[in-house]
Amino acid sequence: MSVQYLDLKGKNINHTNIEQGTDFVCKVELKNNSNLGNYEQMALTNIFPSGWQIQNTRLFGENPLFVSSNSQYQDIRDDRVYTYFNINNQQTLTYYYILNASYLGKFYLPPVNCEAMYNANINARLKGTWVNVVSRRKTNS
Repeated sequence: MSVQYLDLKGKNINHTNIEQGTDFVCKVELKNNSNLGNYEQMALTNIFPSGWQIQNTRLFGENPLFVSSNSQYQDIRDDRVYTYFNINNQQTLTYYYILNASYLGKFYLPPVNCEAMYNANINARLKGTWVNVVSRRKTNS
């Protein structure tokens, strides 16, 4: 599993210090590179800092640059997204979440977790980190 944070043009950004009001993307890429065959009933849990807001693309349409892989079900909450899917052997799936840095402050970005719901031996985790939402820089007009 890998996680990247991108601007709306698809370029990498520093998500640990982001300006208030910035829209950006969390890209989660998952690959089944084991020799155990297909994985079924997988659960991807993305919990976001309270200073970030999730934009529900089901309400206003997906950005054509960030079209997620198919999933069996996706549950979008205030601060988290649960994505459920199956992944074939040697298959790579990509899920995108559009976010907004809404509130100033220092917040904790919890770990990203992906696991088979009925087999604890199949899992991937990425550690959490602290993030800052900072004031916009003033520009001279």
